[in-house]
Parts: sequence; C-alpha cells; structure tokens
Amino acid sequence: MFYRQSRDTFIRSIGEYGYIYSQLTKHDRTYTQEGNAFLSVITREPQSLEELSAKACEYFENVTHEDVQDDMKEFLDSLVADHYLVSAETAEECAKKDTFFSYVDNPKTRFTYNAQQNPDDEKLYADTQEILEFFYRKHPQIHRCQIETTSRCNERCIHCYIPHELKNVILPYNVIENVLNQLHDLGVLGLTLSGGEFFTHPDAEKILHKARELDFSFSILSNITLLTPAIIDVLKEVNPAIVQTSLYSVIPKEHDHITQLKGSCEKTKAAIDSLIAANIPVQINCPVMKSTYQSYKDVLKYAYERNCKAQTDYVLMARFDFTTDNLVERLTMEQTEELLKDIIQFDKDYLELTDRTVLPISREEWGKKPFCGVGIDNICIANDGIVYPCAGWQGMACGNVREQPIKDIWEKSPQLNKLRKLTKSAIPQCYDCEDRQFCAPCLVRNFNESGGDYLKVASHFCKASHLNRKLVEDAKAKMRKEKV
Repeated sequence: MFYRQSRDTFIRSIGEYGYIYSQLTKHDRTYTQEGNAFLSVITREPQSLEELSAKACEYFENVTHEDVQDDMKEFLDSLVADHYLVSAETAEECAKKDTFFSYVDNPKTRFTYNAQQNPDDEKLYADTQEILEFFYRKHPQIHRCQIETTSRCNERCIHCYIPHELKNVILPYNVIENVLNQLHDLGVLGLTLSGGEFFTHPDAEKILHKARELDFSFSILSNITLLTPAIIDVLKEVNPAIVQTSLYSVIPKEHDHITQLKGSCEKTKAAIDSLIAANIPVQINCPVMKSTYQSYKDVLKYAYERNCKAQTDYVLMARFDFTTDNLVERLTMEQTEELLKDIIQFDKDYLELTDRTVLPISREEWGKKPFCGVGIDNICIANDGIVYPCAGWQGMACGNVREQPIKDIWEKSPQLNKLRKLTKSAIPQCYDCEDRQFCAPCLVRNFNESGGDYLKVASHFCKASHLNRKLVEDAKAKMRKEKV
C-alpha cells in the first residue's frame, strides 16, 4: 500500500509537536512523540508502507521494524479516513484518489457554510486548539502571515482602513520572494496575500506560483473585479485555500456606492460565478453599513444559493492614520439592534454558534487569555516592507524586512514583545464587564479609533456587545419557553 499527502493537506513541526492541517475540511491534528515522528516522514510523493516504516524506525530505539510498521499502518489509515492522506495499491493510483474541492459533486469534500463534524472530531479539534494556544503563549512562533503586496487598488471603498492617498505603493517581487523564503524556513503554515487589490500587483501570478512552490496554505483577499480566464487557470493550478471577496449588496447602486467604482457589483458577481464554475473556494464577506443594512440578507441568500461561505461584520474600523471619517457608514445602535434581530431570525446557525463560542468561563480564566494572536502566532508585512502586528495596525511599526531578517524582528521587536505579554485583564472595564463573552476586544480597533491608545475602548464596541448578549439571551429564552 502506498500513501501520500493530499493536495490540500499541510504538515509542519511546531516546537515538539507534529501538526497536520487540511485546508479542505478545515480540520487539524496535533501529535507528540511517536505521531510527530510518523508525520515527519510523510511527503507529497507516494511512498510504500515499508519505505515509510523504515524511515520512521530511525526515530526509535529498541523497537522492531515490525512493531513500527504495525503502528505506522494504523496511524496512516486513520489519516486516510479523515482525508488528510490518500492511499492506493500503487503509486500511480494515489493521484486518482486525491482530494479536490467541489461545490456539488462529492459531499465529503464539498465546502459548506457550517461543516458538520462528528463528536470525536469536535473533541479532537478543541484539544488541538488548546494545545497550540498553550504552546504559542510560551513559545511565540509565526504560524500565519499576511503580506500586503501593494496598496494600489482599482476601487475606493468608502469604509477602507487604508487612506486613499497612500494607495500607490508596490512591494517589489524580489522582496516578496525573499520574505516567502524566510517564512518557509521559519515553518510558517498560513499565508494571506492581499493589497490594496492583490491583482493590481504586476507580479501577482509569480507570487502565487512561489507561494505554492514553498508549500503554504494561502488565501487571497481580492475584490476579484480584475479576474480573467487566464488568472482563473492559474488559481486552479496553485490551489488556494480560499479566495475572499466583498459583496456589499446585490443591488448595483448600493454596492457601487461603497466601492465608488461604477459596474463593480456586476463584475464582482460575474467573477464569483466564474470561480464557482472552476471549483475554486470563495468566501463572500459582507460588511454591513448604513447604505446596505436592509439588503444584506440578499447577499447571504446569494452566497447560500451558490454554496459559498459568507460572513457579515457590522463594526467598522477607523483608518490607521487615525482619521475616522470612514466611520460615517457605521450603523447606529438602533440599526445595529435591528440588524442583530434580523441575523438571529435569518441565520439559523447564529444561536448555535454562540453556544460554541460563548462558553462558561470564570472572570479569572477570561482575564488570563490573550486578546488575539498578535505577537504570538501571526504578523503582517505591509507594502513598504514594514512589519506590523496585524494588517489594520499600521500605526505601530515593528521593523522592516528590507533591513532585518523576519526572525530578528519577531524575536527582538520591543513592540511585539510588549504586545505578546498582554492579557485581557489589561483593560479593567472589559475584565469586569458582564458582556465580555459576547465581545472580542480588538487592540487595533481601539488603537485606530482612539488616536493610538490600544487599551482605550470605544463606547460603540461596548454598546454593540451589550446588544448582542441581550438579544441572544432573549432569543434563547423565547425558544425555551416555546418548547415547554
């Protein structure tokens, strides 16, 4: 029997752990000791069980080849069963059994809005996240990186966090190539390629091919209005984890008002359909604003009808130069309440999602948690080569990849070292807030909106979280009453 990684599976070493992730199913597993040794010998080239066992034997002492082979077979077959690996009687047949993303053909590989897992998978996933969170807090390591390849963009979205006057910078390909090589050497798994508009970069296709050559699981952030049949063919070849795009409304006048580009709505919808036809996974983002909050359901319906993942966001972020005029489209509290009631009624998964994410946790446990992964497991490199804690946080420079190795910036930056020590207890009003588990305190949103104080929370976020908690609790109480 021959075994190989599927095209959608990625293997990394994270400290002492072996880690395997599928960008198709979005599942992952973490292993120590024996499992880590077994993972280390698996490749994208088919290998026989005997070959794999012989390589794995080098990691063990006083263990017979037969015992290793028996354990190895059980290990490999469990990964095959969950679509991490493919296996066949011959090396040639392995390619025919590989996994491929599909919107309709294969229910085991079809991407759905809320993928179903069996109870064992959920437990395994929870354990993996707990292990990794604990590890990264003790040993910060870059797991994901966003590269803003350019600030150029053919749209001028009225809510964008990048000031429009700065949208004319391109990070040269030779710098990007060097960055990708460094990230590969550091064992980074996840990569996000963005802009501005990613496809305005003159070397966008070269960047995609390089990212695939170096075996990243990468996503692309794009308004997709510049897609061509040739680019679609490249995307099919390089196999991105997902292409994320924004559709603000299915009504052209509303969408084009946001983008300030006439015809962008129809171009975006046409490109979405082209990606779907090519079986390239698409996620539709729908930031909800004053201009569109009454029609956002039509965007979700549009996505669901095409079996695309979709998500909404009703809290806009100020620009990184501390100007806040882009927040003019932010919903009022009255509109936010109307929207949340609508989401609870319309989105059948929303209440169930809050059951999974809003878990009972003590005040002390909550206060010990980090705000997010900044300085712990992710980072952003902007179009000028400057490293920032995350994409929107471009008022806090941590280094420059043109001047320093990424490893040195990650380990020695005073800014990153300070941020990675922060816990949620650093903001007392959040620490003691009864709405804290319905809120995701965001340092960059605080920073941009307050003029540079990442511990100063804007009241809008607090009010929105309070509304969220109240309306979810009311909806669940109503459901319990109706069952009685």
